[in-house]
Amino acid sequence: MTDIKGVLFDKDGTLLDVMATWYPVYREVLGEFFDGDEDRIAAALVAGGYQPDVHNFAAGSMLAAGTPDQMVDIWWPELTGEARERRIVEADTLCTEKGLKFASELMPLQPLFAQLKEAGLLVGIATNDGTRSAEMQMHQLEVADQLDFIVGFDGVENPKPAGDMVHAFCAQTGLAVENVMVVGDNSHDMEMARNAGNCYAVAVLSGNSGHDDIHHLADVVLASAADLPNHLQSLKN
Repeated sequence: MTDIKGVLFDKDGTLLDVMATWYPVYREVLGEFFDGDEDRIAAALVAGGYQPDVHNFAAGSMLAAGTPDQMVDIWWPELTGEARERRIVEADTLCTEKGLKFASELMPLQPLFAQLKEAGLLVGIATNDGTRSAEMQMHQLEVADQLDFIVGFDGVENPKPAGDMVHAFCAQTGLAVENVMVVGDNSHDMEMARNAGNCYAVAVLSGNSGHDDIHHLADVVLASAADLPNHLQSLKN
């Protein structure tokens, strides 16, 4: 029997609707940097992994799984040094502000988190978005008080797919790695679970990855994080 004591969620594509939230964010951010030039905006989105024919971000692409510094390196590869660092801060700040404007739950998060907390589980979020952005979105959605931990790319030395975020969750909560369930929609979430140690890795199909993209990296594949309480109960039987 798997002894799960904590659940560490990815955020976008797992808890939040990644396209409803981030596609309009990226369009507005690029619109500000490129003065509304639609050709440049469209080209930058495609370079980041946007697939116009299916209106989705490619599994594992920068827009699906990357960090703000990776975003800057793809969209402004000519920038180096202080100019690059300034653009990372500018882009992250704009994404944080606009991420509040468009934040969209994939499912009602309050009852999901309540079920997990009632089961005695510790609940956290690990995202390659910024920590402040994730915290603000969770406050806006009125679920921050149900969370024991939130970390973004800037809260650890190495973001996903490294295992640092799992180790930070364990350090804050006192859990052992083998008692942590990682839930995510991209390969870098599953790789984080493996790189951290013996986590239980749950892939969900509510984001950018299809079954063939991710099943081989996971212990189990669920349609959505909404199925998690039932799955946790099945692990006890």
